Amino acid sequence: MTKNYLLVVLINILLMGCGSLAKEYDSNTLQTSSNTFQATSDTRLTPSSDNDEDYIPNAIEEYIGSDMYNGDTNHNGILDGLETQGEFGDNYFSKQWYIYSTGSLTNGSGVGSLSGYNLNLLPVYQRYMGYNGGENIIIQVVDTGVYYLHEDLRDNIDTARSHNGLKFGRMTLPSASKPHGTKVAGVIAARGFNGKGIRGIIPFAKIAVSDWLLYSSFDILEEVWLTGYKSNDIAISNNSWGFEFSTQTIPEEYMQKASSQLRNGKGRLFVFPAGNLRNLSGSANLQYILNNRFAITVASVNYNNKHSSYSSKGSNILVSAYSGNDIGTTPTIATTTVPLESSNSSSNPTTWYDDYERNYTFDFTGTSAAAPMVSASIGLVLEACPALTWRDVRHLLALTSKKIDSSNSSWVKNAAGLYHSIDYGFGLINPAKMVEVCQTHYDLLPPQVSFQKILYPNMPIADNLLATTLTIDILRSLTVEWVELTIDSDHRYASDLAIYLVSPSGTKTQLLDRNTISSKASALETTADWMNGGFRLSSAAFVDEISKGEWQVEIVDKSMGDSGVLKEIELKVYGH
Repeated sequence: MTKNYLLVVLINILLMGCGSLAKEYDSNTLQTSSNTFQATSDTRLTPSSDNDEDYIPNAIEEYIGSDMYNGDTNHNGILDGLETQGEFGDNYFSKQWYIYSTGSLTNGSGVGSLSGYNLNLLPVYQRYMGYNGGENIIIQVVDTGVYYLHEDLRDNIDTARSHNGLKFGRMTLPSASKPHGTKVAGVIAARGFNGKGIRGIIPFAKIAVSDWLLYSSFDILEEVWLTGYKSNDIAISNNSWGFEFSTQTIPEEYMQKASSQLRNGKGRLFVFPAGNLRNLSGSANLQYILNNRFAITVASVNYNNKHSSYSSKGSNILVSAYSGNDIGTTPTIATTTVPLESSNSSSNPTTWYDDYERNYTFDFTGTSAAAPMVSASIGLVLEACPALTWRDVRHLLALTSKKIDSSNSSWVKNAAGLYHSIDYGFGLINPAKMVEVCQTHYDLLPPQVSFQKILYPNMPIADNLLATTLTIDILRSLTVEWVELTIDSDHRYASDLAIYLVSPSGTKTQLLDRNTISSKASALETTADWMNGGFRLSSAAFVDEISKGEWQVEIVDKSMGDSGVLKEIELKVYGH
């Protein structure tokens, strides 16, 4: 692990997570009713598993000692699953608009949430909350460590499967300057119905803690992701970190092994944020750790179902989840934090005035906040459908995610009828729909196969804003799951290039746009001709299309004065 590599990781923790990111937001909203829930009219998965219809499954009520036959034990007109008062309430649940939005104010911005704009979780909660019959779903938080003594986390910490520092079982407490992992953990699995602050999205899952970002090396990452104690049992790894620009493949090798070996061969899921570099034309496709077929890359959406102003684009993005722009302009994410780290002062609050111990915060934004929502949602789906492999989860995300911001021009409908966007992936994650599909009409995918085709065109890339087009004729017919395109060019300033891929069915996606991130990284690490020797890009946009036919690659040099030759190109298709 080089110092530069670690430095870039740590820089991106700051970029992806904790504080104010921008002062802009789009006030336009969509009209929707599909995820609006009223106690008398919502669509339930199996009402019999929640006798009193209070959005707490019978098994959970029995476990915590609540009354499964009385949906309003406080007799205050609020269903127990939405309660903020009493021994089973979650004090700040009404602030968690991403779980249940009612149009209320959730922080000091003065901007209220929008009723119905949430993750569609209430139907799932009538059966699944991560308890899994006592065999709790386990989600790993690979971050800066987690404050495991936190009042709202300690009951859900899995000490045995945690990996802190250089040894398993050695639990260290992060300082107030390192609250990022504690924030991530709260979004995933803050304990529900305990008379304390918030509720995680999967409130009875277990959290396996890792502070790898403080003690980072590839050897330790291999233990954390692959070979550690009882690692087979960990369903999901949440990694709310990333790079600006990277061609490192060692983490991908670990992910590949974990996807084939862990969870009894069904594979661990790896979730990452897309990044917060939109204002620099940053792309999730510039990071090998994000643009491989094992990474679930997550974009960020504001309370109004519009992409966050910082959320990086990418054809490799699979799905979106909620975050916020800034505590002064938009509803943001309520979560746990290292005690005393937040502020409840009237002048500059980052938590609520009655959070006297300052155990919580609403100052969590960035794609780092969106990623754990996806990790937790996948945990709920795996409780409902434990036979799903890592590939099936990805496929379900493509089939069920919700198209939002329909006026956004980046949406492309592929030949299989699926919509994909470089801003949103396949859309906002919809756990209830994923559960419905996997339980009623979904067949597990057959074994994955792949093929590749390499061409050596040795053709000049036009330096005049015109497209340089290359055709790749594919004779093999697969149902597509993932596509990779590796380009080898000696272009003297590769950051000026925009690259597009068109399938035989005519679906066109932008793999990369002109950007400043790669040029900045190349100035530090390599040279401006960073595509020399080959650079891989990838796309999820072609899921369920057929691979056979003519694929087209279009390259546009968006700036005059630099030139280069397209030396080699490789198209690789994974499918079944």
